[in-house]
Amino acid sequence: MADWFDKTSASSVEPLTTLRELEGHYDVIIVGGGSAGCVAATRLSENPARKVLLLEAGPDPQPIPELVAEAANQVRLLLESPYVAMYPTERNSDDSVFYSLAGRIMGGGSSVNVMSVVRPTKFDLDTWVAHGNPDWSYERVLPVMKRIESDQDYPDDPFHGRDGPLYVKRPFTFGMASSAAVQAFIERSLAMGLPLCPDLNVANPLGVCASPYNIKDGKRQSTVVAYLNGARGRSNLTIIDQAQVVSIEFNGTKAEGVRCEKDGKMRTAKGRQIVLCAGVYHTPQILMLSGVGPEEELKRLGIPVVHALAGVGENYQDHPVVYMTFEGTKSFREEWVVPRFRLLIKTNPIGDCANFHIIMRPPTEVEGIKRMIPVSAHLLEQRSRGRLFLKSADPRELPGVDPQMLEDPGDIKAMVSAMEFIAELAEGKPVKEYYGPLIQPRPAEDWAKFARSTYDSYHHGVGTCKMGPASDRMAVVDERLRVHGMENLRIADASVMPTVTHANTNLTCIAIGERLADFIKEAA
Repeated sequence: MADWFDKTSASSVEPLTTLRELEGHYDVIIVGGGSAGCVAATRLSENPARKVLLLEAGPDPQPIPELVAEAANQVRLLLESPYVAMYPTERNSDDSVFYSLAGRIMGGGSSVNVMSVVRPTKFDLDTWVAHGNPDWSYERVLPVMKRIESDQDYPDDPFHGRDGPLYVKRPFTFGMASSAAVQAFIERSLAMGLPLCPDLNVANPLGVCASPYNIKDGKRQSTVVAYLNGARGRSNLTIIDQAQVVSIEFNGTKAEGVRCEKDGKMRTAKGRQIVLCAGVYHTPQILMLSGVGPEEELKRLGIPVVHALAGVGENYQDHPVVYMTFEGTKSFREEWVVPRFRLLIKTNPIGDCANFHIIMRPPTEVEGIKRMIPVSAHLLEQRSRGRLFLKSADPRELPGVDPQMLEDPGDIKAMVSAMEFIAELAEGKPVKEYYGPLIQPRPAEDWAKFARSTYDSYHHGVGTCKMGPASDRMAVVDERLRVHGMENLRIADASVMPTVTHANTNLTCIAIGERLADFIKEAA
C-alpha cells in the first residue's frame, strides 16, 4: 500500500528542471522502467527526433547500490532491500499466504531477479501463435533473441548472438570441476535417463542443463546496465523516477497523457503515444483506475467506464514451486549463489515440452537441528487461470492477486509426479551419500495436499493483459501490442503473454520491449 509510494529510498539527485520536464509534451511516454520499459526507452530514443519520457515508480539510484550490482548479494537483495514490492497472495486450498514479488527500482525484475537468461521455448511461441498471434512465431522472434544477447559460450552458433547489449555466460559447464555433491546429483540424473543439455537456450531443451546468467565479472547486467545507461546522455530522453502513474488521460478512446504523483503532487504529462510497461500487477491496475477494464468491476468501485474490456486483470498465470527437504548425511558447502545447473523434466505436461525445472539447493545448517538439503520443483505451466483485481479505487492500495495455482487436477498430478521423481533421485547412488531420509513432506503424508498448502512462486507472473485478436473476448492487446478499442495506447510487459513461458520470464520481457520499439518505429 503506502510502501509503494515511499520516497525515502536512495535516488539520483533531480535537476531543477524535472517538474517542467514532467509536464511537457512527448512523442512517446513509457510508464514503468522495468525490463521491457528500459529496453523500449533505449531503442525508441535512438531516433533523436523522437522525444521520449520514461517514468518509473521506484527509485533510479546512481551509482547502482552494491546490494543490487553485486551478483553475490542476490539473497540479501530479496530479503533485506527496499527495492522489492510484495503482494500478499492467498493459496486457494487453505487461505494461507505467500508473497508475489516485483522489482521496485529502475530495471524492475532485471534489477532484483536471480539473473537467469532463459529463452521462451518453441512450444511457447507456437502456443502464442495458436492464440491468434501469428507475428510471434519462433521463427519471427529468434532474430530478436539473437540481437539481444552477447553469448560468451556460443558466439558463433547460428541460434545465438554475439554483439547484443546483454552479456550472457554459463558460469558452470559440464567440463568443469565441481563438488562431489554436484557430481553425484548429475550422475544420478543421467542414470535416470536424462540427457546432457549443454545449452539451455535451444528451441526445446530437456535434461541436465547448464544455466546461463547475465552476470559479468560478478556484476548484475540488468536492463539498466545493458541498455538504459548507454542512452542517458540523449537530449531527447527524459528519465524521471519516483513518479507513480495513477491513470491515463483520455479524449474519448484516445490516450493523450498520464497523471502521476511526483513529490506529493499530481502532475500531468502529455504524449502522442502512451506505452504501459508497469508489469503484470500494475499495468492492469492503471488501466482499471483509468476506466478501462471489466465493466461490472469498474462500476462496483465507482470508476467511470471509458472502455469496457473484459480481459483486463484476467488470465493470470505463474509458476508454482514446491520444496522437498531431505536430511543431510554429509557436511558439504556450496559456494555458488545461483544454481549452476538445473534439470528439465517432462511429467504430465500440457504439450510436448519439458514442464519442470528441478533445482538442487545448497544445504541449510542451523545449530541444534539436523542438516537439511532442499530440492525444488518448479512447474513451468498452468492449466487454470487466476486474476488480478482492484481492492478499491485508491491507487495507493496494492491490487489483489488470485493465483489459482495447483487448482487444476492436471497440474497437481504433474507436481506430485515431479515430487516422486525427486524422491526417486535422492534414493539412488551416488546421491544418497548426501541425501538422507525425507523430512518434508513425510513419506506417508498426502503430497498433493502438501503441495497445495505450501507452494511458493517462481515469481514469473504473466498474462493479465492478454495478447490476442479482437475476436477473443479475453484479449486486451493485438499482436502489435495495441490496446483493443483504444487509440495511441500500447502495452509491453509480462502482462501481454497469452500463456506463461516454460522458462524464467525476464528474457521474454526484454524481447517484448524490443518488439514494441520495432512496432512503433514501423508505424511512424
